[in-house]
Amino acid sequence: MSVENSGYIWLLLVIPCYLTFSIISYRETNKLLYRFAHVKKRTVPFFFSTLFFSLALGAVVFSLTDPKVQYTKVVFNRSGIDIAIGIDVSKSMLAEDEAIPEDGKKLFSIPNRLNRARYCALNIISALHGERAAVFMFASKGVSIVPLTTDYGYCQYILKHVNDATITIPGSDLSQAITTGVSLVEGSSRKTVKNIILISDGEDISEDKSPVFENAQRAAAQGIAIYTIGIGMGESVLIPIRDSSGVIEGYYRDEDGSYLKTRLEQDTLKSISTISGGRYFRAHDEHSEDGIVDSMLKRARTMEYTKATEPAWYSLSPVLLLAAFAFFLAGIIIGR
Repeated sequence: MSVENSGYIWLLLVIPCYLTFSIISYRETNKLLYRFAHVKKRTVPFFFSTLFFSLALGAVVFSLTDPKVQYTKVVFNRSGIDIAIGIDVSKSMLAEDEAIPEDGKKLFSIPNRLNRARYCALNIISALHGERAAVFMFASKGVSIVPLTTDYGYCQYILKHVNDATITIPGSDLSQAITTGVSLVEGSSRKTVKNIILISDGEDISEDKSPVFENAQRAAAQGIAIYTIGIGMGESVLIPIRDSSGVIEGYYRDEDGSYLKTRLEQDTLKSISTISGGRYFRAHDEHSEDGIVDSMLKRARTMEYTKATEPAWYSLSPVLLLAAFAFFLAGIIIGR
């Protein structure tokens, strides 16, 4: 127990002064009452009412000193959360059917899916406070870029400087993306709440989606939740080819010479998140990044890995004031 304002303790001297005054008053009143009515005041009510008034004064004085007791408090520890953020960097992510918010245009001038995905990842990292984050990219294979770290500045630097001109892989393999994300979070030397975030248009190079869903089930079996963010629109669009100065000089074609078209495949992304216990979000929805972080924190609060104890102090002043009020009432009632 500790006392914040010990200087108020001297006010306890008021109590013996009050007791002295009460006894003198009681005797003088008793003499006058006996002289005029031949009746004496009862001692017991006087004794207990004086006692309760004294206790009320003592409680008020002690409340002014702000006494506190220490106890062990269970708190939510966000450092017990690991997050692997994966960004689709296949050619389809160069499609320009996504709008970038005004503050994002200062970083990314071209409104394509990749830049919208990078902006989304930057916002997610900005909302973290203590969680460990990893960054990886995927197309036909997944590549780890930043291992689990709390150096958010480095993660943001990497995301801002991804060169979309180097992206030449025509398709993405979502099963490989899940495998890469799992490898980043499962290698942790401590027990944590593990999460994977996939930011993609949902297009997959394989027509058979069973490997994707099987990997999602394996991740769920390891306690890893996968959150997916859909990038792009539901309508097919062309994929532009830009020169070094950013001017469109054509559109990508397939081997037959036909223009490549791409669109957001929501069903695959929704299935991945549902199977693994995560949630699906759309990038263009307002506050989608905050929503995904809130969703992860809500899940993490139910896990033992995010619970920690720390010393805390409980102020006794409100309790003492309540006790003083109770003593004061008791003194009035008994005195009557």
